[in-house]
Amino acid sequence: MAHGGSGQPDRMKRHRATALTLAVVLVGAAACSDDTQDAVEEDLETAITEVVDALDETSEDAVELAARNFAAVQAGQEFEDAGHVIDGVLTCEADATNDLTAVEISCTGTTVDGGEASMTGTTSEFPGVSFNELDGDFVGTVDGAEVFSTERLGG
Repeated sequence: MAHGGSGQPDRMKRHRATALTLAVVLVGAAACSDDTQDAVEEDLETAITEVVDALDETSEDAVELAARNFAAVQAGQEFEDAGHVIDGVLTCEADATNDLTAVEISCTGTTVDGGEASMTGTTSEFPGVSFNELDGDFVGTVDGAEVFSTERLGG
């Protein structure tokens, strides 16, 4: 099964293996000395922190993927509505904050007339909340000149 090279299947296997290991450690620790139990508890806390961090990273990756894909289509439509049709599809990058409260998005492409198109913006809306729009502040330029500014992509 192809997953676009995101590494998610490997991460999921590691999460399951870590959870199984934690369960085995908990069962085995019950019969140990106080010092051993303290060491096991410390190792367990470290392992739990690592699992939570991995899950947070997976959530960030999912939000960024959704934002990139949505922006590529909707920003392309914004350029077209402004009279600058994109040749092909925009290439977009997204960077979610660690707490997933905002996503910075930037897209680039070329118009059918050969102009360099760029769209940048930030949203505090979780991509996917609405299937056809994304609220935030977005600005599109062609050859450095602003061609659109909007508070909503899509819709």
